[in-house]
Amino acid sequence: METPQKDALIGTITWWGFHALLMWMGAWHFLSRETADGSILASDLFAGGLIGATVLSLLRLSVGCHLLRFIALIGILLVAFHVWQGKAAWGSLTDVAIWAYTFYSFGPSSWRYSLYSPLGVFGKVKA
Repeated sequence: METPQKDALIGTITWWGFHALLMWMGAWHFLSRETADGSILASDLFAGGLIGATVLSLLRLSVGCHLLRFIALIGILLVAFHVWQGKAAWGSLTDVAIWAYTFYSFGPSSWRYSLYSPLGVFGKVKA
């Protein structure tokens, strides 16, 4: 397999895999919550927004990318707020890494220049 084909394959796997991770993060919230009163929590809106933005991004609509960046920024701020309150856990590092990658990979520079960002693969495949 030639290097450009290998790069395109790795980039495509990254694209679908990262979107699957974001969808799983949103869906896991709804599957694991234990509220008996049926009320909608702010975290439910966050998870629903994440799923909606991921679907829009999969459709390659720019509004989905902008929403994912906004949600990633909120995710980073939520982790920082938990650290500030003294409620940090080791999983917070994973959350920050995922949100930071989301914020970077859906930014305008990564769309054009980074093959392994979720959107970078499509520009390289066409070239």
